[in-house]
Amino acid sequence: MDPSVSSFNPLLDLLLPHIPQSAALPDPAVSTQYFSRISSLALTSIVDSEPASLSSSLHSLNLSLQSLSSRSHKSIIAASNHLSAVPQSIQSLHSSLTTLENSLPAIDSEITSFTTNFSRDGTYLTNRSRTHLLSKNLDRLLDILQLPALLQSLISTSSYPTALDLLAHVRRLHSLYHDSPTIDSVYAECETLQKSMTANLISTLRGPLKLPTAMKTIGFLRRCGTKEAVMDERGLRGLFLVCRLAFLSGLLSALDPLKELAEEERERRQNGGDENTSSTDTTTTTTPSSWGGGTQTERYLKRWIEVFREQSFGIVSMYKSIFPNALPAANPDPPPPSSPHPHSPIMSSVGIGIRSRSSSTLSNMSSSANDDDPEGGQAPDPLASFVLHLLSLLTETLGRYLKTIEERSVRESLLTQVLYAAGSMGRLGGEFGAILGVIECFGMGDGEREEGKDGDGEEEEWVGVVAKHKVLASRLETLAGRG
Repeated sequence: MDPSVSSFNPLLDLLLPHIPQSAALPDPAVSTQYFSRISSLALTSIVDSEPASLSSSLHSLNLSLQSLSSRSHKSIIAASNHLSAVPQSIQSLHSSLTTLENSLPAIDSEITSFTTNFSRDGTYLTNRSRTHLLSKNLDRLLDILQLPALLQSLISTSSYPTALDLLAHVRRLHSLYHDSPTIDSVYAECETLQKSMTANLISTLRGPLKLPTAMKTIGFLRRCGTKEAVMDERGLRGLFLVCRLAFLSGLLSALDPLKELAEEERERRQNGGDENTSSTDTTTTTTPSSWGGGTQTERYLKRWIEVFREQSFGIVSMYKSIFPNALPAANPDPPPPSSPHPHSPIMSSVGIGIRSRSSSTLSNMSSSANDDDPEGGQAPDPLASFVLHLLSLLTETLGRYLKTIEERSVRESLLTQVLYAAGSMGRLGGEFGAILGVIECFGMGDGEREEGKDGDGEEEEWVGVVAKHKVLASRLETLAGRG
C-alpha cells in the first residue's frame, strides 16, 4: 500500500495493515467521506450496526451490478472493445494525417491546374461548349450542308425560280456568317453551281425560243448576278442579242450544202468569164448554160432570205417586248436639246438616209449616227449595232451571190423578198429598203451594164423593184382601208 495515500487521514493508517495487498487502493475522496461519517458515530453503532450496513450496501451494489450486467452487457462489451481499439485508431489517424500533410503540395498543384484548364475561357470548356452547340444545331448544319446538293437538283430539273431563291438564301447566310469556314465552303459550291445555271440559261437563249420563255430566262439571268459581277442592263441586252445571233448563224449554217452549190456556180461563172476575157481570137460572152445560170444560187438565196426575214423580225420584236424601255442614262443631267429625228432610235443609228451606191456607205453609218448624237453622249442601244450587223450579213451575202443569177426576173423576185423583209423590220422601226442602193451587184448584168452606160441610160434594176413594191403596198393599204 502506498504511504502517500494514508497521509490524508489517521484512521486510514490504522486500517492499512488489515487491507490485503491485492486489493485496490480506495479513492481518497470516498475514503475521506466515509471516515467523516465513521467519526460521527458512536462506538456501539460502529461495532453493532456498521457491519450490517456495509453488508447491506454491498449486497445492494452486487444486485445493481448484476442487473446492469444483465441489461447492458452487450453495450459494455462493445464499449470495452471500442475502448481497446482507440489507441490503434489514434495511431491510424496519425498516419493518415501525416500522409495528408505530405500530399497537400500535390493536391494544391492539381487544384491550380484544374482551375486553369477548366476556367470559363479555358480550352476544355470552350471545346465542350462548341461540341454542345454543334450537337444542339446538328439538324440545321445538316440542312445547310445539303444546300449545294439541293441547288444542283433544282438546276437539273430546271426549277430556276426555286433555285434562285435558294441561291439568294445562301448569299444572305454568307453575308451574315462570312467568317464561318462551313458557310464559305457551301457558298463556293453554290456559286459554282450558279455558273452552271447561268450557262444553262444562256444555252436556252441560243436555242429555239418563244417570247414567254425568253422573258422568263432574261428575268432569271437578272437575278443570277453575283456581288463580284453584276450584269447591268446593257450587258443583258447584248447577251440576248448575241445568243439570238448565234441561233440565227446556226440556222444559216444549215444551208451550207446549198451554199456550196452556189459557190461552185459562182466559181464556174468567174472561170468562164476569165477564159472569155483572155481569148484574143474572138469576143464571146459567157452563156448561162456553161455555169447553170444561177439556179442553185437562186435556191440558196431564196432560202437564206426567208430565214433572215423570219428570224430578224422575230429577234427584234422579241427584244422590244422583253426590253420595252430605253436604257437608263449614265449621266443624270438631261442631254442638250437637238433637232427632232424623224426615225426610230434603231434607224437613227443605222442611217436610213442612204442614197449613195458606194460600198463604203455601210461602214460610215455608225459614224454618221455619232455626229447626230441621238443618245445624248452615251453608248447607243445594243440593238442598233445588232441591226447594223444583220444588214452587213445581208449586203455581204447578196453582194457575193446575187450577181451569179442571170435572169432579171429571178433577181427581181429575190429583191422583192428583201423589200418584204425590210417592210417587216419597218413595223419595228428598222426599215432598210434604201440599203439596196449600196450593193454594187444590184442592177443589170455585166453585158446589160455596159449597154446601159453606152445606151439610153436605162434605170437601175433595184429602182424598178422598189417602185413596183411601193405600188403594190399602196394597193394593199387601199384594200385594207376599204375593208
